[in-house]
Parts: sequence; structure tokens; C-alpha cells
Amino acid sequence: MIRSVARRSAETSESVEEYAMHLDGRLTALARAQGALSSDPRARLDLHSLISDELLSYHAKEGEQVSLSGPRILLQPGAAATLGLAFHELATNAIKFGALTRDEGRISVSWKHADEPEPHLVITWREQHGPSVTPPKRKGFGMALFERMLPYELKAHAKLSFEPEGLRCTIEVPLSDRVIVDEGTA
Repeated sequence: MIRSVARRSAETSESVEEYAMHLDGRLTALARAQGALSSDPRARLDLHSLISDELLSYHAKEGEQVSLSGPRILLQPGAAATLGLAFHELATNAIKFGALTRDEGRISVSWKHADEPEPHLVITWREQHGPSVTPPKRKGFGMALFERMLPYELKAHAKLSFEPEGLRCTIEVPLSDRVIVDEGTA
């Protein structure tokens, strides 16, 4: 995965400085997910913690600019790393172009378990009160992540909607031994 992140970051960067900055951020996102799991190789990472930690790295705090809600979802390390990268890309874009460019900007992330057509997790990232957003002019690492890496790594489907009130991203991930609803608290 690290090799893929480095290669795709190089392919989509316009300068060495941009490459270094993006690669550092992406590796830091991977390290956050791996660090949370390092004490126990059989451990699973809670989805809420994964998202909260990523947004907190941009000083976006739950209860202030961020709201998170959903049942307890446990992620196997590989799934946590892949989804951690997705949330890193969303947070980076929110700070550069979206809701986190303004004090009044808000991000809500919710997730739910759905059973039809097969058991899966639906995650919705929604930005509000930021500037008007438009689709990117070029496809960078983030678009490759959503279009190719998520489907390859997790059999997930992602949809990005550039709406007048802000970005909306929906990610649907099949439930498996890698992505589990913790029935004790769901």
C-alpha cells in the first residue's frame, strides 16, 4: 500500500515540493491508523476514532465544526489504513477548498448498517457552510483513491457529489471480517 501511495502521489503531483507535502500527509494518515493498532496485532480500530483522529489533526473538533454519528464499527488494520487515507483526502480538501476554510463551516459524518442487497456499511461525509465547490479540473490521488483503491482494497463504492452547499461523499463498504458492526453497541 505504501508503494502505491508513493507512486500515485508522484503521478499526480506537479512539483517535488507538492509531492513531498502530499506524501508526508498521506504517510502520516497511515501511521495514525497503524499506531492505534500497534499494541495488539489482532486489534481492530473503531471507525469513530479513525475519523475523529484524522479531523483532529486539522484542529477540527467534534462538537465544534464536526459531528460524527453511527453504530460502533470495528475495522481490521488493512481496512482502517484504506479508510484512513480516504478520510485524510476528504479532510485535506475540506481544509484547502471546502467547509474548513471558514469558521462557520461544518462537517457531519454519519454511518449506518444496511442489509439490502447485501450487508454493508454506508458512510456519508457532508460539508456545509463552506464555499461553493466544483469538481476538480484534474484527477489527482484522491480521485484515484475513491475510484480505484477503495474498490480494489475493500470492494467499496464511493460517490462524490459537488453540491452548492458543499461536498458530499458516500462510501458503501461490504461488511466482512475486515469491517464489522459491533452488535454489543449497535
